[in-house]
Amino acid sequence: MINKDFLKAVLTGDKSLLRLDQVSRINVPLYDELAVGKLWPMFKDDTQFMQFFPTKMAKGRLPDREYTFNIMNTFYPKYVGQIIKHANEQRNSVAGETQANEAIEVTDEWWDALNAIPFKSCKKARNPRGTY
Repeated sequence: MINKDFLKAVLTGDKSLLRLDQVSRINVPLYDELAVGKLWPMFKDDTQFMQFFPTKMAKGRLPDREYTFNIMNTFYPKYVGQIIKHANEQRNSVAGETQANEAIEVTDEWWDALNAIPFKSCKKARNPRGTY
């Protein structure tokens, strides 16, 4: 992240760094939808945000994920909170839908009939002769 050119820009006042006590740190879940590559295009034109990033980066390279989200959370904490909340809600709703689709609904009549039959598991350990 920090290279010679970026440090020169910081020392000349073209770019900035924050002291660690000025950074609002956050631990962002490792979800694909919260990847730097997905959010970077929205922030690369924000002059306040870009003040803390090099002007040029190697082709195909993005800034460090932890650093990016910490800077983003320092200046836009409500936005970061909203995107994390939204990502969690989306993932939880998909999991809930999947569980609902796999559930089997049973009438009371069938439930009573099934519970009336004694259940014996076939997953007992076999003895060496191959019998139960």
